[in-house]
Amino acid sequence: MVEGGGTEWHQTNRGVSIYISIYLSLFVLVAYFSKLLHDRPKIGAVLPEAAMIIIVGMAAGFIIHLAAGNDDNDASAADDVARSLLSFSPTAFFVLLLPPIIFNSGYHLRRDLFFRHIGPICLYACVGTVICAACVALLLYAARPLFGFAPTALELLAFGALISATDPVSTLAVFSAKKVDPHLFYLVFGESVINDAVGLVLFEALVHLIEANNEQPLNVGQEVAQFLLDFVLGFGGSLALGTLFAIGVALFLKRVDMRNTPLLELSVYVTIMYFSFCVAEICRLSGIVTVLFCGIAAKRYCEPNLSAGTAMKAQMIFRLAAHFAETLIFIELGLSVADLVMSGGAFCSAFIGVALLACLVGRVVNIYPLTALINLAARRKRPTLEMTEDDEVANGAYTLESGEGATSIMKGNDPRDDASQDSRISLNKAHMLWFSGLRGAVSYALVKTFPNTTGHQTIFVVTTAMIVLLTTFVFGGTTDLMLRVLRIPMDVDEATYMQSVHRRKLLGERLHRFESVQIRSWLIRGFDKKTKRAGGNKTLLDDDDTVPVGDDDSYIEQIEVTETEYLEAWKRHNSIYNYGR
Repeated sequence: MVEGGGTEWHQTNRGVSIYISIYLSLFVLVAYFSKLLHDRPKIGAVLPEAAMIIIVGMAAGFIIHLAAGNDDNDASAADDVARSLLSFSPTAFFVLLLPPIIFNSGYHLRRDLFFRHIGPICLYACVGTVICAACVALLLYAARPLFGFAPTALELLAFGALISATDPVSTLAVFSAKKVDPHLFYLVFGESVINDAVGLVLFEALVHLIEANNEQPLNVGQEVAQFLLDFVLGFGGSLALGTLFAIGVALFLKRVDMRNTPLLELSVYVTIMYFSFCVAEICRLSGIVTVLFCGIAAKRYCEPNLSAGTAMKAQMIFRLAAHFAETLIFIELGLSVADLVMSGGAFCSAFIGVALLACLVGRVVNIYPLTALINLAARRKRPTLEMTEDDEVANGAYTLESGEGATSIMKGNDPRDDASQDSRISLNKAHMLWFSGLRGAVSYALVKTFPNTTGHQTIFVVTTAMIVLLTTFVFGGTTDLMLRVLRIPMDVDEATYMQSVHRRKLLGERLHRFESVQIRSWLIRGFDKKTKRAGGNKTLLDDDDTVPVGDDDSYIEQIEVTETEYLEAWKRHNSIYNYGR
């Protein structure tokens, strides 16, 4: 999606038709190549789908650039559209394309597994992002004499914040296909979901400082205090708004029973994907943080008030919107990179090389010290567990042994020891966490909004594009190899693993009971406090319901709809490797 680059092409039917036709053609072409990658796993192992989409976008960009006219005063509608296609609009990215992706990620989180590891996830995503941003800025500042231009400290901090936003979509696709150790899967997935939101809030706060510094000299102490206040209030306020918005929708669906009019029910429900984002932007909060936590809360409180058919259709719509948006983002990234190359952008090889090295070092400084801290805390504290009836019958717990493809059942162990082991992060997992720090479209969209107060924006744009391409192709294309080299457990049996999960009461026993019983009974129609289930919709299993994956008879017989695709979709939804893609 781009902003107008020509003379009123977007106001003519022909111009708009050309623009849409090009994007639809590229989308169909990408779908065809994606099918080929899925049918040829050996090729897909070294060429991630995201990389393939970027290649298609770059090839199309080169063709469009050559086909476009050079005389702006005598350009046809087609030439104007071509120029528009080659520009990347951060406004369209953040307002139209990013919300469905972030919402879908939050909506499809397995809440039990995500919150089981919420401590390490938040530590990596919040503290780790700040550490990585500071490290990148410090290394670049120290190497300024090599660059041929003099970026300010605030500019380097802002660049460090945007380049610290990870987007391991290629890595997660391999993880899901290989069924890697769920502990590692949710550490990478959870960090990437929250990391984007933290990086965005941090970047916006630093951009404010850059613009303020350009107008008048800064009072360092005052500005640092204001920065910290804006960051905390911005993130906390957005989190609260997203949760409250989902609660409001849940109350509406509970009070207004729309199950007899499924089309209206679905139409109202899917608006939550954009509505919460828009409200946050109006309130000058972070729309991305808001829509993320709105998705998490909507899954928990809103979906049980829907009819079974509407719930399934909504999930498909959320997935489709996220897939469509994600594909368009990588197509646009390829188109934009092609334009940078053809137009001879401000390439500074020294800055690109040092920035890439700084990203890798920053990731090291982020992952390994925090991993040591997490492991130290895990050794000192044995988690509080909630045993299920299945665990008592089994008279023991299940653990996942290390080694490639190794999954074995060990009975008779103290479940506290197993849960504590699952809380610790091995050195090989830490290596894989470091390796999974790919950069993506979020970083590129942020750099397109980089302030140009000192004339350095183009250099930062080109550098970010190069880092995104290198990490996507090199790291994304060797993920399968690294899993085997590091002997990360793969082909994990989901039923066995879920039997080994013993939930920690993260909120404390009283708060946990209050949320799972009192709050949910207030928000969910027909909620049974004994079974902790919604009586109005027996087809929907909450993440708290311990049902082994693969043992479908226990709940499929309750499903009221008869369409086979709904049953198959629900099985996929119940997978622990379901991350909304």
